[in-house]
Amino acid sequence: MKNKNELKTIMRTHKEQTKCMGLPIFLGYDDNNQPLIVDLAKVGNILVGGATGQGKTNLLHAFAQSCFYAPPKISQGCIVYYIDSKGCEEFSPYFDIQLNTIEDIKAHIDMLQERIIKRETDKKMSRYPIALLIDDFDHLLLMDKSIIEKIVSIAQRGPRVGIYTVLVTAQLEYNILPARLRIEMPTRVAFRVATTIESRGILDMPDATQLSRQGEILFSHNLKLTRLQTINVVDNNEERNI
Repeated sequence: MKNKNELKTIMRTHKEQTKCMGLPIFLGYDDNNQPLIVDLAKVGNILVGGATGQGKTNLLHAFAQSCFYAPPKISQGCIVYYIDSKGCEEFSPYFDIQLNTIEDIKAHIDMLQERIIKRETDKKMSRYPIALLIDDFDHLLLMDKSIIEKIVSIAQRGPRVGIYTVLVTAQLEYNILPARLRIEMPTRVAFRVATTIESRGILDMPDATQLSRQGEILFSHNLKLTRLQTINVVDNNEERNI
């Protein structure tokens, strides 16, 4: 079911809940049809995985829109980066900085590393939240493997100074993401996959093979697994089979 204004309504309806959050993001509806909104500043970096066509890119759009429709104190103070190394030309107004080329991606990754250092050394520096959303992370690594060390550094040091990373991948084997990066992704989101090996590559458990609907996810945090149904927030002319 699709409603362009549904996410806006959800965030505005729950503004009392979200106004005290660092970076609220809507994940989906639980089995009791209740919306689940979590604080990215509390759950930390997120690893998102699943088969092609299940809705991973749509979920990143939902994350960005959640920030956009959050209470003004949050929405006017945060920055959302969106990295898409496949070079799609689509533009969303909910992304503050949208990067497609490897040159731009590497330049802004370097800038984020510098920002982390400045925030670490200058305690008086503003620490408005920054969300780094990286789509098709496996494809980015194919373009330039050297970038992984910089992503690991951002994932390790960023959360302590208000910079959070969300990685999306369709390549689900353990060896795609180095262990030193996986350990910095304490929160996991899994879409439907075909095999238990793929499921374990995301969740460290086999349960994602049991998902039956497009857009259905398992959200894993603090050893708790929650089944949710996401909503479609991408216009038809923006959608990709990701």
